[in-house]
Amino acid sequence: MRKWLLALPLVFLAAAACLPAGQAGAQIRVSTPQDKFLTFDEVVMLRGRVAPAAKLTIENIPFKAAPDGAFAVGLVLKPGKNLVLIRAGEEEKRLRVLRLITYPDVETAYEGKKHWARGQIVYLATLGVIEGYPDGSFSPGNPVTRGEFATWLAKVKGLPTEKLTADVFFDVPKEHWRAPDVKAVTDAGYMAPYSKETFGLDDPISRAEAADLAVKTEGLAITSKLVPLFRDVPQEGKGAAPIYIAKEKGLVIGVSKDLPIYDPTRAISRAEAATLISRFASAQGQVARLADFETGYTGERFCGLNVAPVVVSFKANPARLTLNQTTSVKLRAEIASRESFAPISKVKVDLSAIGGVPDAEMYDDGERGDEIAGDLVYSLNISYQPKQAGEKRFEVTAVDRLGWPGQGEASLLIVE
Repeated sequence: MRKWLLALPLVFLAAAACLPAGQAGAQIRVSTPQDKFLTFDEVVMLRGRVAPAAKLTIENIPFKAAPDGAFAVGLVLKPGKNLVLIRAGEEEKRLRVLRLITYPDVETAYEGKKHWARGQIVYLATLGVIEGYPDGSFSPGNPVTRGEFATWLAKVKGLPTEKLTADVFFDVPKEHWRAPDVKAVTDAGYMAPYSKETFGLDDPISRAEAADLAVKTEGLAITSKLVPLFRDVPQEGKGAAPIYIAKEKGLVIGVSKDLPIYDPTRAISRAEAATLISRFASAQGQVARLADFETGYTGERFCGLNVAPVVVSFKANPARLTLNQTTSVKLRAEIASRESFAPISKVKVDLSAIGGVPDAEMYDDGERGDEIAGDLVYSLNISYQPKQAGEKRFEVTAVDRLGWPGQGEASLLIVE
């Protein structure tokens, strides 16, 4: 399994290199993505063609194809397994897409190579066992904290958590998002607090402590027959037994290929902790199931769908103005319903043609010149005194929460 984890780049490239060929006479032909597709992207485009006049549905949502049968839809992917179900006429096509999670500082090449723990980090992050930082990084070299390790243990072991009514420890209040995980791992006996009052949520964990936690979590017996393998871990020393048991079971290794050194007192890094957890039996099973394209792709794993916003109409009223006469102009942009897609985030109009700002915001709040809130008609009232005859054109842009834009255009005619 560990070799399979590290083979991620080869698996990904092999999968991405293939494209399915359409079959003659088929109602549905998909050009991208292929079945059993792997990607790191949150959104990929589904492109294909159906027979003319065929009734097209994607994940049971009706779609109108172009006159020639072409269609294009954005697939908004969940981490892990995603099923895409396409129907046209009597034909049904199922696409399985696996979205993997990664981080920029894990993907950045160092001396021509990706990070050594990339495979383990990618799969555990995809499974939701480990997490990055709010800024989108993983910081693999940072020490892992006791709070982080508690969360990772709780998730990889599938420990049940509960809604808390009291603080877990003085330094782990019930409101802290890691509190349920800390309670779960301490109740299970995997981790112990410093005292009845203190857990040490933000304290680092040493490599010796990590080995001890791994042995406890995996339920490994401590034996008296230990083979001393590391120069810096005396056989009779405190904490030596868990290190050597963990080494024997393949859970930990030394820090050097050339020297038998374990470095027990150094804080274990987030990358090392992720690698350690990836060797747990429960993690191995979860990764194997994640990699299996033959199971788990059900209707519960439908991905989200998205299309660019459609500006149904964009009008200026009045559309005809008199030169040098100040007039109040009502701009109205109607946006097509987004019931099954990402909602509209902003609608802006470019007023540069009449000397205004290029990104004036329009509103659908029942205020600020808008008549009815939530009717998908966005409004902006402007006062304009034209100084030159001719046509003035405006472009409106509707943007959804995924950042997808849709445009429309209106014009004013200036007469003398």
